[in-house]
Amino acid sequence: MGTDRPVDAPVIIAGGGPVGSSLAIDLALRGVPSIVLERREKGRPFLLRTNMTNVRSMEHFRRWGMADALRRNDPVPDDIQRDVSFVTRLNGHLLLNLPRTYEWSEPLPFASEVAEWAPNEGIEKTMWERVEQLPPIDYRFENEVRTFTQDGDGVSVEVARADGTTYELRGDYLVVSDGSRGNLRRVLNVRHEGRTLAMSLSWHFRSKQLKEVWSAGPVVSMAYIYNEDRGSDLITPQGPDTWQYFAGPAPEGVDGDDWEQVKQLILKAVGQEIDVEPLSGGAFGENSLLAPRLDYGRVMLAGDAAHMVSPQGGFGMNSGIGDAADLGWKLAALVQGWGGPMLIPSYSIDRREAVRFIQLGSEANHALGAIELVQPGIEEDGPAGDTVREAVKDDILERKLVQFKRMGGQLGYRYSSSPVIVRDGTEQPPPAFADYTPSAAPGNRAPHLWLADGSSLYDHLGIGFTLLDLGDCEFSDLLKHAERRGIPLQVFTPVGEDREALRTLYERDAALVRSDHHVAWRSDELPADVEHLLDVITGHASWSSR
Repeated sequence: MGTDRPVDAPVIIAGGGPVGSSLAIDLALRGVPSIVLERREKGRPFLLRTNMTNVRSMEHFRRWGMADALRRNDPVPDDIQRDVSFVTRLNGHLLLNLPRTYEWSEPLPFASEVAEWAPNEGIEKTMWERVEQLPPIDYRFENEVRTFTQDGDGVSVEVARADGTTYELRGDYLVVSDGSRGNLRRVLNVRHEGRTLAMSLSWHFRSKQLKEVWSAGPVVSMAYIYNEDRGSDLITPQGPDTWQYFAGPAPEGVDGDDWEQVKQLILKAVGQEIDVEPLSGGAFGENSLLAPRLDYGRVMLAGDAAHMVSPQGGFGMNSGIGDAADLGWKLAALVQGWGGPMLIPSYSIDRREAVRFIQLGSEANHALGAIELVQPGIEEDGPAGDTVREAVKDDILERKLVQFKRMGGQLGYRYSSSPVIVRDGTEQPPPAFADYTPSAAPGNRAPHLWLADGSSLYDHLGIGFTLLDLGDCEFSDLLKHAERRGIPLQVFTPVGEDREALRTLYERDAALVRSDHHVAWRSDELPADVEHLLDVITGHASWSSR
């Protein structure tokens, strides 16, 4: 592949699933064109295990203009309650029902959004609708990156069409987001490091009868099956008559790629014969894996191409959305000329720290299931069975439900080692996976506040950096130098009770917040060398307290 051709787009994205599409959208809203190459046919979403767009991802969806659209595009009908249930079988006994576990009608005080429980079909529909609204994105279905080479000026990419013909593209940067089974990591000779937690299976299937025979409590978003088969399996609705069956770990001796074997597991979980038609699925490893780094010259890894997270907690896709949010502004800064050479290495440093924190929490969530909690006699009718079921219910409440506490994993990760934030010496306890404690120390997600007019603080953050003016800090020099250098920087000055509340949250008179909501700097006054501050947060220099 030659290097004498002009650049076709500043950024080429290999893989147009949720992560690749998110990155393209983020770039487009900054005015940066991209070409997205996706091997699937147009309009055919992956039937993935993804169901949960968590609070942090929904905050990004909000700033990308598509949070409400995802709620509209949820294919699961309203007669399915957004609860979690534990049942012996779908036509058996109800052990425990947790109402509205996946329904959030009230805003959270510490976040600009609530999570949305919607299958990947709705997620990708939402993203593709947004992509079509943004002309800077050249999204090419049925086009797959075969290989690439890079040099000091850019990346040359070989692309195959559906008919087998190939062509070449040239970009300044390439982002590989082709999933866990993609081949492009091999071009870089990159291997994930970590471990496999379990061999599991997941199948999507169609059944018109399943809802009719479901008698163990209401039809809900997620039903855990607890019986003496000890299968650690669950069933979730994906649409009016489509469902997902998951078993992790897969039962001994079961081939997760063999539909006939899996069909029998589904019928056992239901408790009787019903119509079941396979759609897609198979065996997979529940992995906790991470690439040794995410940046390789002008090529970056994102999403499952960069890391794998146990599905226990719903962080797989959401970790990739976080990659896109961090990488988008950094690539835009480089393309637009105001970013420095440390931005791409900082992507690798920041996201590896965040993902490893999430992985450790998800690994802990993986540890407890039906195998450990089921007791003999759990399916017996009458008082004896009732006693056993009550004991199992108590065990679930005491030992299992902690796995549903993960707000710290969503909002509490921090970029404590980042070279593009200015640490202020604040001593912080280690972040907790279960619970979230807001902190405005640089590197953390900026503490959120709903303002008196009903808007979110995050609605007032710009496309670059936003200076929160919370006291008597004189910042005219900062604005002057940023404008001269082409750095997008705006000021937000809250008033009245909003100003007082934010000053309490941020504990300083001023804070610089990035567009991805992370605090880059805070203080009661600007440093004497404003240029040096701008150098650090845009990746041109290492911090010095000179």
